[in-house]
Amino acid sequence: MIKFTETGVMIHGIEKPLYSGSIHYWRSDREKWDTILEHICNMGFEIIETYIPWSVHEYEEGKFDFGEIESNKDLDGFLSLCEEKGLHVIVRPGPHINAEMTFFGYPEWILMDEDIQARTPWGSTVVYPYAAKQFPIPSYSSEKLYEKTEIYFKKLAPVLKKHIHEKGCIILIQADNETCNFFRDRPYIMDYSSASTDLYHRFLTEKYNSISELNQVYRSTYDDFVEIKAPWGFKGTVREDLPHYFDWVEYKEYQILDTLKRIIAILEKLELGIPVFHNCAYQDYTPISVQRAEMINKLEVAGIDAYPEPGDTAMLRRRIRYLAGSSRLPFVPEFGSGSWFDREVLLTAEEEEFGYLYSIMNGLKAVNFYMLVERDRWSGCPVTNDGRKRLNYYNMFSDMVKMMKEHNLHQYKRKPKILIMRNYDMGRFRALYSIMDLNTLSSNCFINGLDIPHELFIPEVDLQLNLDYTPGNYSDEKWVEQISGILDSKHYDYNYSDHYLPAEKWTEYDVIIASSYDFMDKKVQEQLLQFSQTKDKRLILGPYTPYLDRDFNNCSLLEEEIKKHSNGQIIPLKDPEAFDISMINTKSLVNNIVSCENPNIEVSVHKNHVNPKIQLLYIANKAVEEQTALLEFKGVCIFSAVWRSSGSAKDSSLVIDIPAHTVQIWKVEMEEAAND
Repeated sequence: MIKFTETGVMIHGIEKPLYSGSIHYWRSDREKWDTILEHICNMGFEIIETYIPWSVHEYEEGKFDFGEIESNKDLDGFLSLCEEKGLHVIVRPGPHINAEMTFFGYPEWILMDEDIQARTPWGSTVVYPYAAKQFPIPSYSSEKLYEKTEIYFKKLAPVLKKHIHEKGCIILIQADNETCNFFRDRPYIMDYSSASTDLYHRFLTEKYNSISELNQVYRSTYDDFVEIKAPWGFKGTVREDLPHYFDWVEYKEYQILDTLKRIIAILEKLELGIPVFHNCAYQDYTPISVQRAEMINKLEVAGIDAYPEPGDTAMLRRRIRYLAGSSRLPFVPEFGSGSWFDREVLLTAEEEEFGYLYSIMNGLKAVNFYMLVERDRWSGCPVTNDGRKRLNYYNMFSDMVKMMKEHNLHQYKRKPKILIMRNYDMGRFRALYSIMDLNTLSSNCFINGLDIPHELFIPEVDLQLNLDYTPGNYSDEKWVEQISGILDSKHYDYNYSDHYLPAEKWTEYDVIIASSYDFMDKKVQEQLLQFSQTKDKRLILGPYTPYLDRDFNNCSLLEEEIKKHSNGQIIPLKDPEAFDISMINTKSLVNNIVSCENPNIEVSVHKNHVNPKIQLLYIANKAVEEQTALLEFKGVCIFSAVWRSSGSAKDSSLVIDIPAHTVQIWKVEMEEAAND
């Protein structure tokens, strides 16, 4: 039996940390496979990951090659060799894979089928402007796409099943890949195909019990759901017009979740009997939701990929803490190792190490390094396509993986007592609030290309609402950024999530700092109110207190509670600068264990779930210069070096010297177990 755990993966009764790396078997000569896999084993990896690209194996419709024509396509032979090496394998059959392939792993004949193509509001084909070759984007609502996918998956099934058993190598399978409309986040770009329109009407039918219920919310007079036109830009004039547009944005989320359900349903027909997971591209905002993806039947874990720029601690801290606060297993299924051909950045081994360990420091539990082996359109990996070592990367991985396994990093865990709850609906508003959305000229957010500024399409309608118009991603909120900045400066530990976090997970925190504006779903208001009424819990709300629900009817549950009680269980906080320690329980502070006054130093304490007296202390220097810092623990400690540790310890204090962009790790044995 194989299953995900809170710290990794259980394989036939043995729990292992989920540390894996990517290799694309078909992109290396078959005679090099043995050497390449041997190098991977020698770096300390026990798990590898590979795509299984549709376009490679079904080279013409109905014609397949699994090594009969080209030996490097022998999937069965590759998996058999992995078994000889004692390697476990994660497979990712798509149908979407990207992998810098010209058609993202889809056969060209699939993409050129007009019945499969996604459509713009004007009925034209949505084109992906890829540097290698532009191609039509498939519609997630196309029945033919799923029919053809099932044919391909069934062709794979005998090969996969041969390697799924107690001595087989395959342990996990991924459903699709970065399912996000090919990075087209904006809601009015696509998909207006007839199949998508039908699914939109199905979504409305499921959401509302009757057309009269919808009419009440929309303030409309429709006779049937099919009369409702999909909006292709915001044309509202008053806030009561907003529900129609919110529903279109929600439909875009629904369409993605429906896609995952359908891919998983096809996988279930194969009767493979192994856990299924999914990787979100980079979004922690509409149209993506990690929490709702994990609510899909048979989808065990949803992670988010990460490709940081050098020293990009802000992105990593936010993404990993969001995963730690939102997912069953904080997992990055693609953590950049090397870089793709049209990216302007290639990180050094030292820069990569810093990003990896900084992420573990912030709560990362499982990771797949993408890629361990170079191939066409990708370079900067520990192993080259022809089996040579790039020693700077190779040695970094060898040393780091050895340390991670020897010291069982996966068995230690952050336990923050503060949750910052971002406002998912504000992200939806910022998505819908556009006159129109044109298909971007750049292929994704990592590529700097010419594009029409989105600011040109922001309406100039006064909806008489307090809103957030912060530039950037839909989840960027100025109030949240200010609050988290204050917490960071004082070394308070916290996680991120949003209102889709199951309510039973809220109770793990003593303090919830919830972003709120003039409107908030009634159910969310009720959940926040219930949390605030729980003993020893505290709710901080801001920058505004909601007085409307999501349908823009009066709903002021939280506002009324604040007026009735002045006991401080709900604290309205308009100005983040007014935030201070008196607003939260002292148990919620990370610096009740350790303190550090150096603003360039970030610290994190991870507790051993078996022996609470043993902790790991992570220290990150985020500055571009070497730093000296004094860290003081409460209680007598014994410090021992784990990784890049340079300093001197005495009783409960530690003085360190730490180079720029470096993570140190120390083992700390407490005289008494620290409070949870």
